[in-house]
Amino acid sequence: MIQVRAGIALRMWVIVVLLIVAQLAVIAPRENRAYAANNGLGAKPYMGWSSYSMQVYSGNSAWITAAQIKAQSDAMHATLQSHGYEYINIDAGWNGGMDGYGRPVPSTTLYPNGLGEVIDYVHNNGQKIGLYMIPGLAPQAYTADLPIYNAPGCSMQDIAVLPLTTADYWGLGYKIDFSNPCAQKYIDSIANLLDSWGVDFLKFDSVTPGSGHNDTSIDSRGDVAAWSQALAPHGIWFELSWALDHNYVDTWKQYANGWRVDWDVECYCTNTALTSWPNIARLFPDAAIWWRDAGPGGWNDFDSLNVGNGAMDGLTQDERRTAMTLWAMSSAQLYTGNDLTNLDSFGISLLTNDEVIAVNQSGRPAHPVSTATNQQVWYANNGDGTYTVGLVNLGSAAATVTVNWNDIGLNGAATVRDLWSHTDLGSYNTGYSSINLPAHGSRLLKVRAAGGSVTANDDDTGIKYSGSWQRSYNRGLGDYQDDVHFTQTNDDYFEYTFNGTGVELITEKDSSQGNVDIYVDNVFKGTVSTYNATRQLQQTVYAISGLANGAHTLKAVKKSGTYMLVDKLRFSVPADIAVNDTDTSITYSGSWTYNGSRGFGDYQDDVHYTSTNNNYAQYTFNGTGVELITEKESGQGDIDIYIDNVFKGTVSTYNATRLTQQSVYRISGLTSGSHTIKVVKKSGTYMLIDAFKVITNKTQINNTDAGLTYSGAWSLNGNRGFGDFNNDVHFTQTNNDYVQYAFTGTGIEYITEKEAGQGDVDIYIDNVFKATVSTYNATRLANQVVYQITGLTSGSHTFKVVKKTGTYMLLDSLRVTP
Repeated sequence: MIQVRAGIALRMWVIVVLLIVAQLAVIAPRENRAYAANNGLGAKPYMGWSSYSMQVYSGNSAWITAAQIKAQSDAMHATLQSHGYEYINIDAGWNGGMDGYGRPVPSTTLYPNGLGEVIDYVHNNGQKIGLYMIPGLAPQAYTADLPIYNAPGCSMQDIAVLPLTTADYWGLGYKIDFSNPCAQKYIDSIANLLDSWGVDFLKFDSVTPGSGHNDTSIDSRGDVAAWSQALAPHGIWFELSWALDHNYVDTWKQYANGWRVDWDVECYCTNTALTSWPNIARLFPDAAIWWRDAGPGGWNDFDSLNVGNGAMDGLTQDERRTAMTLWAMSSAQLYTGNDLTNLDSFGISLLTNDEVIAVNQSGRPAHPVSTATNQQVWYANNGDGTYTVGLVNLGSAAATVTVNWNDIGLNGAATVRDLWSHTDLGSYNTGYSSINLPAHGSRLLKVRAAGGSVTANDDDTGIKYSGSWQRSYNRGLGDYQDDVHFTQTNDDYFEYTFNGTGVELITEKDSSQGNVDIYVDNVFKGTVSTYNATRQLQQTVYAISGLANGAHTLKAVKKSGTYMLVDKLRFSVPADIAVNDTDTSITYSGSWTYNGSRGFGDYQDDVHYTSTNNNYAQYTFNGTGVELITEKESGQGDIDIYIDNVFKGTVSTYNATRLTQQSVYRISGLTSGSHTIKVVKKSGTYMLIDAFKVITNKTQINNTDAGLTYSGAWSLNGNRGFGDFNNDVHFTQTNNDYVQYAFTGTGIEYITEKEAGQGDVDIYIDNVFKATVSTYNATRLANQVVYQITGLTSGSHTFKVVKKTGTYMLLDSLRVTP
């Protein structure tokens, strides 16, 4: 049960109008008015500090004195502000009474030189400041029947609900009757006063339904609406608290910039600890419920993130990191309740990890693959071919946690980066495992698709629905992830922005459905039908490929039929083409040496190295970007990077222990065409080249793709461990067996293994014989381009390859040029 806030009797009670649709007990929409949720402030979760945790920890009001607020502001300025933290929020107990109009007056005991002096101090540090209020009308104001400022003829007894009714969890204020226009004028008068002081943020506590009353016996939705309207003209962030009822989430999203989803995170362990692990762990089920509701305009609030003060936090180091991981991957409001003047080095490393902060600020809340066990995988599709993945062990003993790419909608290989250690972990074909993840421990990863496709479910937060859409789940009909979004209103639409070279709209076809208009990058592409006499699930009703690699937007508009449904979207991610250090196109200048069969995990088990400063390697490629892959180790140092003879920066390849296949430099977004990367040794004993990865517009098609047609006695061979794309191949032993693939583009590559048991294959393009190529080699070479064609007329083509000789013919993958 929540504790009564310190200084609660000093709070200023405020009044708001409750507009109720009588029988439905819902807030009536107010048309043509601005509310806090669309005040432009909530583009990203806010970052800052709140006083309340330290108020509880100390058991007194010392933590909101002028001197303490200034000290916390200075500490934030010195340590956290450069990383995005900007709000200094003063919680309960700041006010010392009311003026003759029932408006709050700051405490002169806490702020002897006036609260304005503190506000100015915070602003001069380049920060913003917040205050605290709760719903209702102060009994003292009602008894005195105080007049309402700038509202002739309006007084407090005009706006109280009769008979007098409690307005908050603690029963400290009276409920307001918003059928009287004087009530909104009262709230406006307080909001105008806060604005005149320079207040930037308002925490509005004891909001119901929620705050221990998950019914409408105490209903402050009217207060929320009135405060939202009053604050909107002033650009004041509006945050609701606490443990709000999810059944009313549409109201919270309409009026506020954020909403607390649970009870206080504090353990109320005076002078012992700020929080405890159970108070952190209970937020994981909350995050699984609320993740769909967060987005630009308003965000989920998990309360203060108390991970910066060491043992005082009440958490182990693993638990502290897991708390930060949860807040970050959930895009929750990122504010700490720690003593900022006493942060320890580990806490600072957590709170200032810019890669982790970037996950929080990206605004793509993660959700779990499953919560059936304590070993959980959380993920968010970022829409650009990358995923944020959290691996979490909520159990009491170390355990292995594994993410399978299929479970998160990723088809193809992917690279993995650990955001906590800033370490590239390598490329993985089907998934990644964290072995012996400690009890209450976590990993936060960035997973980047290396070709293939990415699937976005209909509830992906990157899909923007316009109109009266609803989600239908647990249908049991065979939908992807067992849910769809639907609308019955013509001209309702959705939009989805992705980075890639193509996209598919996949939905149900049924007799109740009709036509849908398709736009790509605001260009009308056609009208497609989703009608079918009988229900068909997971149908591709529109597909486009061959787009330039980059950002594109798909828009689909309902035009006819009873329903329009969205099940999922699938977009193509261009393949990164790995070029080994032995490639003859790489020019080595100086005294370079080849080192093969090292057994350390290099790409194709070899590297080139030099020990001479100013030696360099140069590679010319066709694409839109490039990545340098090398080893990091204690014997290595700095290298300079040039693109097209322009210096781009110096990067370090040093690490205390050996890390292989590390991405030390990556650039994308270059104009499609020919470019040159040059890497120059500057320091350290060695500089190594393992591989380059070329970022192209090409899309890699695995041998398992449903678009491939196999004719004859083909078999799938998976988990071979030889370096195949996606670690699998299809093979046949029968001459004249073939495989065929229809594609849209200007070129295609046939990629397979070369080996002693293989022979010749015939290649056809659009049913025209092009060549006989050999797939023979004395030793096994995986992932080899044995045929490629470019310069085809942009459009639809068919590739066909036929086995002619040898014991085996294999298909690993195809790579299509748009």
